[in-house]
Amino acid sequence: MQFKHPELLYAFLLLIIPILIHLFQLRRFQKVEFTNVKFLKSVTLQTRKSYQIKKWLTLFTRMLLLACAVVAFAQPFIPKTETYNEKQETVIYLDNSFSMQAKGKNGTLLNEAIQDIISTVPQDETISVFTNDKTFANTSIKAIKKDLINLSFTPEQLSYDASILKGKQLFTDQTNTQKNMILVSDFQQKNTGLNLTADSTYNLTLVQPKSNLTTNVSIDSVYIERTNTETLELKVRLLNYGEPIENLGISMYNSEELLAKNAVTIDTEAEATFTISNLDKIDGRLIIEDNGLQYDNTFYFNIDKKPKIKVLAINGNTDSDFLKRIYTEDEFDFASFNLDELNFNLIKDQNLVILNEIELLSSALINALIDYKKDNGFILIIPSSNININSYNQLFKNLKLNLYSEEKLTNKKITRINYDHPVLDNSFYTRVTNFQYPRVDVSYKFTNGSNGILFF
Repeated sequence: MQFKHPELLYAFLLLIIPILIHLFQLRRFQKVEFTNVKFLKSVTLQTRKSYQIKKWLTLFTRMLLLACAVVAFAQPFIPKTETYNEKQETVIYLDNSFSMQAKGKNGTLLNEAIQDIISTVPQDETISVFTNDKTFANTSIKAIKKDLINLSFTPEQLSYDASILKGKQLFTDQTNTQKNMILVSDFQQKNTGLNLTADSTYNLTLVQPKSNLTTNVSIDSVYIERTNTETLELKVRLLNYGEPIENLGISMYNSEELLAKNAVTIDTEAEATFTISNLDKIDGRLIIEDNGLQYDNTFYFNIDKKPKIKVLAINGNTDSDFLKRIYTEDEFDFASFNLDELNFNLIKDQNLVILNEIELLSSALINALIDYKKDNGFILIIPSSNININSYNQLFKNLKLNLYSEEKLTNKKITRINYDHPVLDNSFYTRVTNFQYPRVDVSYKFTNGSNGILFF
């Protein structure tokens, strides 16, 4: 049998108090005079004997009660192992990740674990304590008590293997000590399971604080589903770890400015959609109104302001005023040059190159456009009414496109729009059926047809 507080056994010296009381009777007897004591003489001897027995019983009872009180305060126990009396080394891993914010009976799980350590570990015992971001080696609870109370949560979390490996490094090299490692965590690591390998060099104890949290909703991911020139649709994916929730509120902020609010009904997962401007810079913040864990209720994201799209128009014997009205200064960095004034080095830096009614494509221009297309550039061709088909086919052949077969001078009217073409994606709100289509006076036919946008 061992005692948790053996120093209290010195209180057995207090047993001398009932002995002193027994030796020095402080009780004073009162004399009573009787007219006739004849009847008392017969019980005198019996009274003295019973009185002595009572005094001894009282003495033993007092000593026994006092001894029991001393033993109770010393807290006796029977150790589970025979190595209890060996010198002990204790290393404690205290998980302070965000999941330890879950509520327990007396505050967060982390606070409960800290209070248990402070109250159960002897104040002056040499121990080592480490968390996900701090280490207290060869110290005592008394020395680090304030640090433990002020311990904050961290987004970092050691894996099980890493925490055990770090704990083993905090043990000394002494072979005559009993080494004990204690892992205090909610064991909520998502990607790795708990797979412990037997090791006879130390004793491993797992302590898992229990939470009374029954539900929690988290923001899993945010992504752009579709976009156009003015707006973009932002999808927010939510996950629920508990009972279904109706009317869960979610708010979107740009810095401190509230942009929009939404509400969803969630069983295990749900998605919310926000439509925001595609022209502004967004320092975004999504917040859900959830009573569970708080650290996963806020999601930060950034959408940079779109850089201006660089557009280069290479003109033949025509002007580009109509292009300037399309590619405005608020969204585009538009430049226009006649073919004979063009610096070919400008082509490689453009997002879009427009061949505006050029009759003949020179070999130098063709080679520059081929190199530009290899770097994933985009080319828009507006042919003139009198092009050199061979020069254009030379470009098309190198770009692996359908070739021009002939020029048609017949007047034709456009009759249909291919709304499913990628170029027209998000260009129309509805598919118009009574559209007044334009007509063309000159057209060029491809050899193998094409996936066109407008049809005669």
